[in-house]
Amino acid sequence: MRVLFYIAVFLFVSPAANAAPRQLDDAGLQAAYAGKTHLSFYRRHVEAYGGKYFEESYSADGALQYRAGDVALTGYWQVANGRICFQYPDTPLNSGCFVVTYEAGCYYSYQINDDGEPFGLATGEWWIRAHVKGTKPDCAAADMVS
Repeated sequence: MRVLFYIAVFLFVSPAANAAPRQLDDAGLQAAYAGKTHLSFYRRHVEAYGGKYFEESYSADGALQYRAGDVALTGYWQVANGRICFQYPDTPLNSGCFVVTYEAGCYYSYQINDDGEPFGLATGEWWIRAHVKGTKPDCAAADMVS
């Protein structure tokens, strides 16, 4: 039974298994982030966060390291109710939660509004696009982090 669960999680986040964006559930988010480093960029330039491009390393215990330009910060992450949430105590980074979709090797994060709904999900206006460091995603090449 456990093997079937892991196969299902692998297929859920595997590029070949996803022809269209698919929103990740808790198991998919854990598989996509725990123990991995993501190369990412913000849809817009955010000077206070170190620029447009950044890297985050997610420990399985919930700790994370954020690096962008000269900015290096420590924070925490957790998954609940189909959302991944971040906290960066005593830093310029805002804490917040996101709904994440996966397509062609890329993760698209949509920030949760004050009303609890993901902003931009219906229109594809993601806030962050990322891929796992060391992989070659097959998503759009514009602004790809290498």
